[in-house]
Amino acid sequence: MISKNFARCLAKISGDGYLYYRYIRYNNTSRVLLEEFKQDVTKEFGNINFTEGITNTGTPFVQIHGKSIIEKFLKNLSDFRSNAIMIPKSIKLSGKQIKKEYLRAFYDDEGSPTLRLFNKTKEWKRNVSLTSNSLKLLKEIKEMLLKDFSIETNKIFKNKKNDNCYVLSVTGKDNFVKFNKKIGFLIPIKKERLNLIVKSYGNTFSRNKKGFDKIKERLDYCSKFKRKGGQLSWVPVQKNSTIRNGGLLNGGVRTSRTKDRILPYGIQ
Repeated sequence: MISKNFARCLAKISGDGYLYYRYIRYNNTSRVLLEEFKQDVTKEFGNINFTEGITNTGTPFVQIHGKSIIEKFLKNLSDFRSNAIMIPKSIKLSGKQIKKEYLRAFYDDEGSPTLRLFNKTKEWKRNVSLTSNSLKLLKEIKEMLLKDFSIETNKIFKNKKNDNCYVLSVTGKDNFVKFNKKIGFLIPIKKERLNLIVKSYGNTFSRNKKGFDKIKERLDYCSKFKRKGGQLSWVPVQKNSTIRNGGLLNGGVRTSRTKDRILPYGIQ
């Protein structure tokens, strides 16, 4: 039996993470998810030092070291090739609450709730998609959603823009409602979009013009933001964090081996 904290960590590393024998790194543009990762790691392994920074592509990261920590991750994620990642056995053998936390964390990384308006007919197009290079992983998630949460999904298909990437989609009002209630999102902007998807039923152009306009206004508002629930902003880095590889190192000295931005704050 594993904890909810570690279940979320496994999902994050399987999604936007890197697992090596020397270190573990989690990359994400959302400060909410980065902070959750740090909190979960601390609760699971105690008070450890975090290395934070920004990659060459501008994505913030949190990095951890420690032989015992890495060994625990490797024990659960033995094959970390992007096309071979699977749901860890420890997750499969756990109860619904652990599975829920794993799925929520993975969907926060790789999932996308989408509500679009087809202007010609004024009809809503709804979808919650999940992408991965691992077909095996998506098949297992598809099975888990149906078996444990009664959420039906569509047939997995290859991404048209990337032959190495597969897509699993949730559609249909009942499935959206169940997903929102049983899985959900942590990132505010994704949570809001999922709520709008559910509310869009009945609030159509032909049935409820006032409700339709409110959802459209809110959707337009959400589309203006590129990060979680608001504009790009700067937040102080915790005192026990070391910034490297594109962050601050030794009092803010710019390193010559990286072209990353050197900033005293992390991106939220």
